[in-house]
Amino acid sequence: MIYYLYILLYLFAFHVNAIDTIRIRGPQSKFDASHSYYEGLIRLAYEKNGKAVNIVYSPNMVQGRALKELQAGRLIDVDWAGADEERSSELSVVDVPLIKGLLGFRVFLTHKDNLDKLTKIATLDDLKEIILCIGRDWPDTKIMQAAGLNLLLNSVYESMFFQTHHKRCDAFPRGINEALIEFKIRQDSMPNLDLYNDLILYYPLPMYFFTAPKNTDLATMLKKGLEAAIDDGSFDDYIESHPTTKHLFPLKNWSKVRYIKLKNPFLLNIDTTNTRYWLTPETVMRIK
Repeated sequence: MIYYLYILLYLFAFHVNAIDTIRIRGPQSKFDASHSYYEGLIRLAYEKNGKAVNIVYSPNMVQGRALKELQAGRLIDVDWAGADEERSSELSVVDVPLIKGLLGFRVFLTHKDNLDKLTKIATLDDLKEIILCIGRDWPDTKIMQAAGLNLLLNSVYESMFFQTHHKRCDAFPRGINEALIEFKIRQDSMPNLDLYNDLILYYPLPMYFFTAPKNTDLATMLKKGLEAAIDDGSFDDYIESHPTTKHLFPLKNWSKVRYIKLKNPFLLNIDTTNTRYWLTPETVMRIK
């Protein structure tokens, strides 16, 4: 009897101390500073569930292929991407916006020679007169195409910075959580790259974690952990302290920046006025 009790205690301890191994795509380049933000959120979600996690990187791949591998249950277990109806129908979605909607606040990387062009933009029609670099597989692309913007598409993350630096396009819209650090870490290799953040292009776009369609247990666990982090304030603490996002706070610093708003005709049935999950130009502009 005592022997079986020891066995049960051993199995219980093994279960409690078991470490999940999660595969994610690696950084898109050595300059992919925002990658650590999402990796850290996975760790935070596990922590809030009282579980340990070992994160390993899969072979590097562009976003479109990563989502196909995820759908097929190969190579990766979790990915993060802007959400649209197609992705949410094909994958298990963790419907907690990972940056509270800040991904849809876009400022502009540009060549120094193009700064004057950006200062003169006041309306959507003005914005249509310049060429924007953008990712071929990104949901942003469909939103901008629907708005009639002039786009230069590319599938390779680092190539879009190269195109911007060499004036193949006039500007590269980047999330306000991404742009500053992306600009700073390329100053030596791309000395003519500049950051223009006196204009924000906004559209509602949630960044979600996704898992394979059959891996609903992992999706449920991640959602539970993120919701717990929102409840105890550690989610906001994380956003306000991470190197890629801490410069955004206090949000009142953005309250006077001019905005151009786009409709997102591909937006899911989401209440973007729910301040538990979302920041919008209206809420940011009211902050004094």
